[in-house]
Amino acid sequence: QEAGLLLCPSICCASSDTMPTMVRGAIVATAILAAAEAAQVNLLSKHLRPAAAEDNLVEPIRFNQQLLICNAYPSREPVSVKKNSHESLEGGDVIPFRQCRYLQGQVEKKDQLEFSVQDIEMHGTFEVGELPSSDAILLLVVEKRANSPMVAFQSFAFPSSGERKEAQIAVINALEGNAGAVPKLTMEDHIEAKQEQTVSKRVEQLSFNRVYSVEEGSYDASIATDSKQVVRLAKNKNYVLLRTGGNGFDESLLVFPSEAPPQAAPQHTVMAWFKGLVHTSFARTFGQ
Repeated sequence: QEAGLLLCPSICCASSDTMPTMVRGAIVATAILAAAEAAQVNLLSKHLRPAAAEDNLVEPIRFNQQLLICNAYPSREPVSVKKNSHESLEGGDVIPFRQCRYLQGQVEKKDQLEFSVQDIEMHGTFEVGELPSSDAILLLVVEKRANSPMVAFQSFAFPSSGERKEAQIAVINALEGNAGAVPKLTMEDHIEAKQEQTVSKRVEQLSFNRVYSVEEGSYDASIATDSKQVVRLAKNKNYVLLRTGGNGFDESLLVFPSEAPPQAAPQHTVMAWFKGLVHTSFARTFGQ
């Protein structure tokens, strides 16, 4: 039988009749203390339990970033756009040539915008990259590659700075086959005939594919020796001046959005009226 004995510590194997009184008291006290500690931990766990999602004090920052798409692809058929192969963008997923459209809904990093033109079986994909860490207008221009039916893209971000006293304009060259020398865009004060003798005219030559900050007012815009086009700019607004054409379409300058004539002629000042801003791209093109 000795070979089959189960050896254990003396306290756990001892009976209550043979256990010393002091030892029994210590075991009881230890058990009471353990129960009290367990109850305290239980109580604390209730208070330390994570709050419900709606009670969170810290929420992820979401910036107000609108997507503006301009179609500079010369075709009689509109460009269709879908997000991530199946999602139609709110506000309309078909954009005719020489039109711009704000699309509702947020875009996130790694989203894929897929473009197509039905009559020529053109397809192109644009992947969203790093987005600005601020409110911004995200501008995407769809254009045609030179000597190819394939699509190309240009992307810009209009910086947001609250209430601005100036307008912001993106001056973009999307004319097909523009690989050669690109003329500058001429911007000058628009002066009525009756004011020509009393108001001095300012003239500025702007490089394409840049974003500028400009005083509000009315201006004459022209490319090379082409006819002038009146451009009216309001403060704290964003505009696109887009050079388009090619593939059988005449060259022209698209202004989006177009403003109604002001009620009164602007008062011109001698301050620097054009200021170049940093060109920020927010995405990349792939899989064309």
